[in-house]
This record gives sequence, C-alpha cells and structure tokens, in this order.
Amino acid sequence: MKIKSKKELLYRIKDENGCSNIGGIAIDRNETLYCVKSSTDNKKQCLYVIKNYKSAKKEKGFVTPSRTHNYERLGHANSLTLSGGYLYVGTDKNYIVKLSASKLSTGKYDAGEKIVLKKNVKQANGTNKLTDATDISISSIANINGSEFVLHFSKPAEDGTNRIYFNKDVKSYTEKTPKGEQKHKYIEYSSAGKFEYKYPDDLKSSIGEHAPQDVYYKNGYLYFILAGKDEESDEFKTSYILKYKLGKSKCLGYDSFTSPNKNTNKFEIESMHIVGKNLVFSVNESKKTMVNVEEKTANNWDAIYITRDWVLA
Repeated sequence: MKIKSKKELLYRIKDENGCSNIGGIAIDRNETLYCVKSSTDNKKQCLYVIKNYKSAKKEKGFVTPSRTHNYERLGHANSLTLSGGYLYVGTDKNYIVKLSASKLSTGKYDAGEKIVLKKNVKQANGTNKLTDATDISISSIANINGSEFVLHFSKPAEDGTNRIYFNKDVKSYTEKTPKGEQKHKYIEYSSAGKFEYKYPDDLKSSIGEHAPQDVYYKNGYLYFILAGKDEESDEFKTSYILKYKLGKSKCLGYDSFTSPNKNTNKFEIESMHIVGKNLVFSVNESKKTMVNVEEKTANNWDAIYITRDWVLA
C-alpha cells in the first residue's frame, strides 16, 4: 500500500548554541516532546523539552521550549526512544546515552549513563573478551519492552535496498578496578537477533540514492524512515516511512512526504513518534531565500510536523 498523506506544520525550532541539525524526537505520556539538534561537527548538542507539544507557545512560527539542555556527548543524536522514565539517545557512535526524562523535564541537568557497543573477540588463549566495537555505530534505536531494543548498526560502505536490524538486550558486566568492582551496561554486537526487512518492489526500483534515518516501534509494528536524494540538486527532498510487522520481512505499506514549497532546498525526515492515530515527525529543512539580491540558504528552518489520523498508525 503506497500513500501520500497530508501534513501540518506545528512549529519550527530555532538553532541554539551552534546546533543546527535536528535529529531524534520522542513524546512521553504527558505529551512532553523531547528533541535534539546537533552541530555540523557533532561536538555540541542542544536537547529541547517542549511540554504540551500540540499547544506549545509559539512566536512567529518558532516554538518556545519549556527547557533546553546543552551537551557534548550525544554525538549526532539522530535517534531517541523512551522506556521506564528514561530517554535513550542514539548517537551514531558506538554507544547510546541513557538520560532521566523527569530530570530533563523539570530543568535539572543529567549527564546520563553511557551504554557502549561491545563485541566478543577471541584471544590467543582461546577465551573470548568483551571489547569496544570501534568500527560500528548505532544509527537508530527503538525500545520494544524494558531493556529490549531494535537497533540499526552502521558500518563503512553499507548500502543496498533492504534494511537489516537487530533485536538486542542491554546487558551488564562487572569490571574489577583499584576502587573495587564496578558494573557497566553494554549492548553486544553479534549476528544474534539479525533480521532483514525488504523494500517493496516499486520503491526498490525507484528510490535511487537514499539514506536510512530513525526507527520507531509501537504495538508490534516497526516503522523506519528513508530519505531519498534528488538527482538534480543532490539534496534529500523526499522522505519515506515504511511499516512492518516486527520480525516479518514484507512491507505493509509506506508513505512519502515532500515539501510543497518550491523554494525548499532540503526536506529530510529525521525521526517520528505516533500518538494515538497521529504521526508526529521532525524534519531537517532548509529553504532558498534572497538576501541583498543574492540567493542564500536559510538553515534555521528545522521543524516538527503532524499528520492527523494517519493511515499507517
């Protein structure tokens, strides 16, 4: 099932602290929306807390966040998911960061707990040793139940028109240090839990160059986002959201989104959340504008959109 739904702009989110690239979003039961923007070099991040996200205060189309928190350890911050009162941030590095949502929403800073990606490496004596997986990054993450997650791992030169995800649990190990035993959490990189989700034939033949974005899980269904690149401008201008039954390779349907504004330079869906029957999603968006008779690109244009009564919800 191929559809093209209507969308409605909720608001735009101003750049802060040099952070201009919107990434992951998540919405809790109290209708508080969390989202992160990162700097172009991924060294700085700004985490926004927007309470009552549907009716949040706006000024000239830009939302007034309830809280903002500055970070330097959240990487690209391209994926967010909530579980048990905690916000998990996918960093596009070899770790995720676990943050207290209640602290963030009340204005308290939380440095967070780093959960590192590790793999078992066979040693010379024949035993296995847990070692940091430095050649792999976690590009998207969605919570299924408690400590169980669906993850997408990125490796150099990955391509293809099917998408491979992994079901993984957060595990613990104990490290002996001069200060005594310390417990750490990690996610193990291995072939266990690997599953391939296939693109529908019509999309596979037409999508061309594209990039995977975030993944989202709800009520037994998995959604993932693809950004398609426009050949003429070499910019991401069309985004797709595909729906699957968890653990089933056949696509149940997909939706596509573009900007109706002819001056839009980029329209790239980064992340999503479903509230009831409504789809809420973040867009890395820019537009062409004239400044002193010269065409410029306005980058301070990232936005939150909503599709009400979404067919795929």
